[in-house]
Amino acid sequence: MNKVSSKQRNSWRRSERGQSLLLLMTLIFLVIVPLLATITFEASRLYLAKQELQNASDAAVLAGTATLASSDNVDPLQAHNDAIAAAIKIFKANTVLGQALSNTNLASSTSNLSCDLGEARVFFEFINPITAAVEPLTSPNGKVVRISSSTTSRLAFGDFVGIKTLSVNAVSTGAVPKLDMVICFDVSGSMDDQTPVTFVKRKWDATLGGGKNVYSLVTGANGLMRGKIFDILKPAVTGSSLNACYPQILTEAYWEAKAYSSEYLAQYYGVPGLRSGGIYPEAGKPPGNCPPGTAPTFDGMTVFTDVVVNIDGQPSFGGTSYGGFSFPDIATLTEAARGNLESDSVYRSSRANTAVFVAPRAGYQKAYFEAAAKQVKPMKDAQTALNTMTQILNTDADVHFGFVAFDSSVGTDATSTETWYDIDDYAPYGAKKGYPIPHVHIDATAGKTAYTEVNNAIDSCVPMGATNIGGAVHAAVEDLKGHSRLGSTKAIVLFTDGEPTVPSGPLSNDPKANARMAAVEARDAGVALYTVGLAQNPAIIPDQTEILNDKVSDPTTGGMAGIAGHGGTFSLVTDSSQLRQTFAKIARRLVKLVSN
Repeated sequence: MNKVSSKQRNSWRRSERGQSLLLLMTLIFLVIVPLLATITFEASRLYLAKQELQNASDAAVLAGTATLASSDNVDPLQAHNDAIAAAIKIFKANTVLGQALSNTNLASSTSNLSCDLGEARVFFEFINPITAAVEPLTSPNGKVVRISSSTTSRLAFGDFVGIKTLSVNAVSTGAVPKLDMVICFDVSGSMDDQTPVTFVKRKWDATLGGGKNVYSLVTGANGLMRGKIFDILKPAVTGSSLNACYPQILTEAYWEAKAYSSEYLAQYYGVPGLRSGGIYPEAGKPPGNCPPGTAPTFDGMTVFTDVVVNIDGQPSFGGTSYGGFSFPDIATLTEAARGNLESDSVYRSSRANTAVFVAPRAGYQKAYFEAAAKQVKPMKDAQTALNTMTQILNTDADVHFGFVAFDSSVGTDATSTETWYDIDDYAPYGAKKGYPIPHVHIDATAGKTAYTEVNNAIDSCVPMGATNIGGAVHAAVEDLKGHSRLGSTKAIVLFTDGEPTVPSGPLSNDPKANARMAAVEARDAGVALYTVGLAQNPAIIPDQTEILNDKVSDPTTGGMAGIAGHGGTFSLVTDSSQLRQTFAKIARRLVKLVSN
């Protein structure tokens, strides 16, 4: 029997080990390596799919945020829906692994994002940046846009690995810009120069029956004194300080139309006046010359006792109703404005019953002044336009507001007032009252937008004195320097119907130099200045453009918008009906400025 040598046995063992190694290598190369390669390939595809979905979501949230920040919309629901529509449009234009996202549907919640092959789903949330709470689409506080998205892709080797599809998800967030802005609002006396009014001489005529009140129209140096204040008085290009509603400052009519307020003449001559003999309050008082001879009627002179607003909006009052109260004629307007229709007793004691034939009742005077306030132009148009601008900005951007009302002075706080006699400050005649000149300081505290406070301040303003543009802009710059938020874009919106007229500081005793120096302050503080000039008289356009323009930046000769720089612009408006469009355009420019 032949014996196997140890050498042969070792050779066989090596052969067996070699065969096993060969089999293992074959297994690795034929099975494991392809499997690992497949898994690696699919993982890379899923990572790419996730990145492409993230890119689509990022692009969509940018489009949604940009749309929200630039829309001319005062309705938060519409603004948010517009943002969603813009975002979806951009999202659908993208692809994931070559598959178009055109089949994209809105999900009802983040838990409802699962979708079928070839489908994508998105869910939108609008978040309050202060509370981090999700806001309803109807809330203007949803300033942060968050998009959650999902899509399902087919695996290239799904049949081989036993998993045919996998879903990928993405979340993108975008915030609307942060803006701190102060509105400087001109409340000078000329801000009601386009109001339709009638000048009336009210006196007692004892020769008519048993005697009655007579309400005569007045003819001044420029013709019959009814129509727009500006057309009646034909003042200098800077406008008239006579006002349609309190404080009226009636003596101003003499300088511009050579027509005297009866109470100014009474004071001058030291005699009783036609307005109830100089007694105030006068509700329930008869005319000053009743009984005859009590007060001189100044017949033969151009004299008026009252200025009333044509609450129907027409140059010649034709009668109207307001709030359930009837105003058929000028006599009724006059007595309602005086408070003589509030009860039957004052109706009779004032002798209004001799010429006015409406049923007296409480609320007549309030109804008159409410109706009159709606006709005060351009003030009312400017207030409405500013309210629209603040609403657009509050809907579209993260804005903190401030407000500075100005005439010859600037208020110190939200409740600041100026004191005037409500009928005539020269005589003086009427009740001495405080009229609003609010200054709402901007606040850097989170959530302290002052949106409501500023809109209330806008609505409270009435025409009063002169025009200190420099003082207002200086105050606004100081507010922004001391109380704006870190990292915010800062801007001032200045509205005026005139040009600087007050020769006082705080920066210079020259009105225009004072205004330009305030613009330099804005420039140095990084504040954009948007100027809006309303030219009620074409003659004012050259001077107004010179001081407000955005073309010349020289600090001694330039326009305020140009001097301040930082993207501010000048808008010239020749009709107050254009103000809404103008301020909406400024709102869009502001958010564009912030976005940039």
